[in-house]
Amino acid sequence: MMKTNIKNPTGTVDIPDITARIKDIDPEISFGRYCRIEAAEVHIGRGATLGDNFHFKGRKLVLASRSHIADNVKINFENFELGYKSSIERNCTFSAIRGQGKSIKIGDYTFIGYDSQIMVPELTIGDYGAVHNHLLLNGYAPCRIGHNCFIGQHSVLNASEKLTIGNNVRLALNGYIWTHVESGELLEGCNFHGRSPVTIEDNVWLTGCNISVSPGVTLANGSIILHGSVVTKSTKPRCCYSGVPARDVTDKLKPYREISLNEKFEMLKEYAEDFYQSHPEYRGRLVFVNKFPDGIDDNEEPVLIIARQGEIKNLGGPVSSFSLETKTYTKKRTELEEAYIRFHLGCRARFIPIG
Repeated sequence: MMKTNIKNPTGTVDIPDITARIKDIDPEISFGRYCRIEAAEVHIGRGATLGDNFHFKGRKLVLASRSHIADNVKINFENFELGYKSSIERNCTFSAIRGQGKSIKIGDYTFIGYDSQIMVPELTIGDYGAVHNHLLLNGYAPCRIGHNCFIGQHSVLNASEKLTIGNNVRLALNGYIWTHVESGELLEGCNFHGRSPVTIEDNVWLTGCNISVSPGVTLANGSIILHGSVVTKSTKPRCCYSGVPARDVTDKLKPYREISLNEKFEMLKEYAEDFYQSHPEYRGRLVFVNKFPDGIDDNEEPVLIIARQGEIKNLGGPVSSFSLETKTYTKKRTELEEAYIRFHLGCRARFIPIG
């Protein structure tokens, strides 16, 4: 094995087991003990940290700046990418069910909780994801999870067929999503056998706990599934479902009310004062406008421009643009932008990055 000396803020440490044809490793990183990396390419950004007993085997490893991998994490994938300020907690494993997986890409500001097992050939997760502890994700098909998603602890996601989870999806603890029915013995005449993809569209909320989603189901945009439900049929947009099997109870519970764009804009302005109370250091950095300007003066300090309407516009520098009409923003990775997005993520508002 080839030995490599890496300097980090605590001094020079001996990293005995990094073998790679291309090594792009920033000096200001921190390795734990007994790390082993076998790859053709290794790219590790400034401020990244790796815990004890980190093992990677594949073709290309990319760890962005300020990403973190805790102790006892094992990765067996051809290509693995962990985004800016994203983290993987202890005792997680990543591989295909049989042998090496093809590709995993985890976005920025996302974490994977401890003792999680990922066993699929391909996986993408967007920005600001929260995947809590003891997740089991397994199967033979690709899985896509969008931005701003929440996956509760002890959940099971099955991707025997393609599993697609959109943006802003919230799955409470002990959630179960299945794309296969294939345990009955065919030789004895069992009729329950097959695989079908599952699609969960944007803004779906599976609330409470112990919700099960059956193979072949599409949960439409804005659907709400209540505690303990078993979903066996596809849902309608912005409707509410409950029971075993789950039935439409929208008329009884009325989960949504109509809000105009102007009302939403006024709500964001009200949230701004709450944001300033939590983050007084950013007071005055949120600028509300009806439409995006063509440009702004050169600005060295991070600022957020929040427009009521219009397509998102990149205004340059450390200026993050947010469009209420399209619910998108330009990602600049400033501390202000991160604080603002995290402040809203729980239940106030969720935006999708562009670029």
